This record gives sequence, C-alpha cells and structure tokens, in this order.
Amino acid sequence: MDAAYATDRAGEPGLAFDTPLVLRSSRDLLAAVPYLLGFRPRECVVVVAVTGEGRVGLVARTGLADLDGHSGGPGDETGGARGSASVVARAAGRVGARLALVVLYTASSPDQVRSREAAVVGALEESLGPTVDVEAWLVGPDGYRGLDCTDPACCPERGRPVGELEHGEVGAAFVVAGRAIAGSEQEAHRIRALSAGVRDRVAKAAVRAERVRAAAGDAARAAPRETAHDVLGRWRAEAYGVWCDLVRQAAAELRTCPAGDVELPPARLGRLAVALADVRVRDAVLLSLVPGAREAADRTARAGGDADVTRDVEAATARAIARVVDPRVGVPPDGATADATRLVLEQLVGGAPRRWHAPPLALLGFLAWWRGDGWLAARRVRESARQDPAYRLAALVAGVLEAAVPPGWVSAAGVAAGGGAAGAAGVAGPTVG
Repeated sequence: MDAAYATDRAGEPGLAFDTPLVLRSSRDLLAAVPYLLGFRPRECVVVVAVTGEGRVGLVARTGLADLDGHSGGPGDETGGARGSASVVARAAGRVGARLALVVLYTASSPDQVRSREAAVVGALEESLGPTVDVEAWLVGPDGYRGLDCTDPACCPERGRPVGELEHGEVGAAFVVAGRAIAGSEQEAHRIRALSAGVRDRVAKAAVRAERVRAAAGDAARAAPRETAHDVLGRWRAEAYGVWCDLVRQAAAELRTCPAGDVELPPARLGRLAVALADVRVRDAVLLSLVPGAREAADRTARAGGDADVTRDVEAATARAIARVVDPRVGVPPDGATADATRLVLEQLVGGAPRRWHAPPLALLGFLAWWRGDGWLAARRVRESARQDPAYRLAALVAGVLEAAVPPGWVSAAGVAAGGGAAGAAGVAGPTVG
C-alpha cells in the first residue's frame, strides 16, 4: 500500500492555503481525498489518517487488484488486507494517528464489496489498536455512504449524491489553492515524451557523450596509478557541472513559465543521460538536493583516489543523508530546487533512449519519497526496475517504501508533536475540526 505523508507536499510552492483549511467532518475528508492524491481514485482502498492534533498526516492507497493478489488463496480476503493494514498501521503510528478513514472506491454494488471492506477495516483495527477510531465509507460512481451507518436520512441505501463531494466548499478551497485533479493515476504521473526531433538530438548527444566517457576510462587505465583517479575525476566534475547548469536553467525558467513550456538543451540532456550512469556522478546529484550539502556534492564528483579525501567525502555524505532520513536532523527538500530537479529528470526520461532511464527514474523515486509522495515514489522505482532490475538505488527506495519508513522530517513531526506532516513542512494545510 503506497502512502503519502503530507496533505500539501513538502516544498511544493503555490499549493499552500493562505489560512488552514478546516475539514469539519468525515464528508469533508472524503471530498479532500482526490485532491490529496492528485487524481480520482478508482477500484481501490484509500486510508486517511488524522493525527491527535487534528491534521491529515497520512494518505495511503492500494488497488483492489493488488489487494486480491496478496490474499492467502482463492476466496481469502483477509490475507492481503492484513498485510496492507500492517504497513499502513506502522506509517499511521509514526504520525500519531487518532482516526483512520477507510474509503472503498468501486463501481460494484455495496453488497458485492461489503465483505472486502470489512476485511480491510477489521485488519486495520487489529493493527492500529484501540486508541485509533476507524470509519468505513463506500464511494461509487453515483453515490457515497458510510458502510456502518444505519440512519437512512444520513446514508440512504443507494448513497448520497457524489456531487455533494465534488462541488462543495472543500473542493473549491483546493482549487483556489492551486490543486488540480487528474482523471487517473496514469494521467497524473505520466512523463511526457519530448518531440521526435528533440529525442533524436538527445540520442545523438548521448552517443557522443558515451564515446567521451569511454575515452576518459581508457586514459585512466593508461595513466600512472597515482593519477588515474584524477582523469576520471575531471570527467565526473565536468559531467556534474552539466547537471548543475541544467538545474539552474530549469529553476530560472520555472519562475516565469509553467513546466510544460520549458525546453532544456537536447545536447546537455544527452550528456547528462550518460553521466548519471556513473554512480559517483549520480551520488553527487543526489547530494546536491540536500540543503547544506552542496560542498559534499562537489567533492563527491571531484574526488580522486586519495584515501583521506575519500574518507572526508564519505563522512560528509553520511551527514547529508542523515538530513534526509534521521528524525533528529531531518529536513524537507527545498521546493524550488525539487521542482527544477524533477523537471530536468523528467525531460531526461522523456527525451533519452530507454537504456539510460533507470538512474533518473530512481532519483525521481527518491525525490518523491522525500517530499512525502509515496505512491509516486513507488511508481517511479517500479519503472526504474523495469529498465534495470539490478539498479540498487531503485531497490533501496523500494525497500524503504515497503517498510513504510517516512522521511526524517515526517518522523520528526510525529515524534515531536504527534502531529501531521503538513505542519512539519511549514505549510498551512487541512486540519480536521
């Protein structure tokens, strides 16, 4: 079950509310779900966890097909539900959940899905314990209702009109705040392919860059042992410089136009595709995203074979990674840097040949997880693994997601205040009143 830990994802400018949006009821929470996901959920179970401070701290989703696929056998609806509930319960516990709204989105009739919903709710109640209230809801194409509600005035048998959720005050507030809803998860997360002409130029630039990289490797092997690392160090430093230039250009253009109108230089995208295949360059790129770690990134790209320099770089890298994963020092990503990074990496995926896709997709997965967007992170690391099943960064991020481990800044929010990630990120997000 993929999870997101923030109602307004960390570091995304322009999506914050001028004043906190108060969600006063379970119906308000239902109305907010598509905006929190970024797309209209279909044939899935969504769990919304509300913290003790009254903030939306976690949104988790799993497809019904995935739920069935992890069952104990034909007709067993509890095995998959128990596994998914266990993952969600661990994540909900980290954000101090006090209420869990379990929403089944399906076009099937209530009678057909009631046992499946009961399995999920029961497993979640068992995993969360008695301190968390669990409510069950059903949302279909035409109506929605509380599955445990017996008051026909509140929840008619056919449900209340879905339009109440779609066209109310909550939806209007999200729209004003800049949040849009895609028609499906695929639409929301699709990376746009660049034009055929641009893709051709990127591919040709990658071929040239590959030759340069091979020549640098040959020169390093031919050089004296004490200088061989310096040869590759210079190539890596130049490659990392291409990354920095592209991110600066993307950030500057995003200040004046939408991402869809930005056109990055194909020649540099081709060079970057080859550069990211080098683990040292990729690590420098990852470190460059961490606030305060730019020097560590620079040294990672330039480092030669000197043992003292290598130890210094490793120590600086450990400190930088701690700012991502350690609740004691964890920070969210810088919004402008993250937006520019995402643009560069997505244009790389949209323009470069597929054999170069695993590194940028894994980096996109890492960035999405750090921003609190678990479902996008899961999608990107799956895409990376399809291109290279042995790619370690994708496997590492997938393992973190499987274990429901949140970024450090999210854990810090739950530990320090029992509160939600929106507050930790400094965003005036939805609260439940």
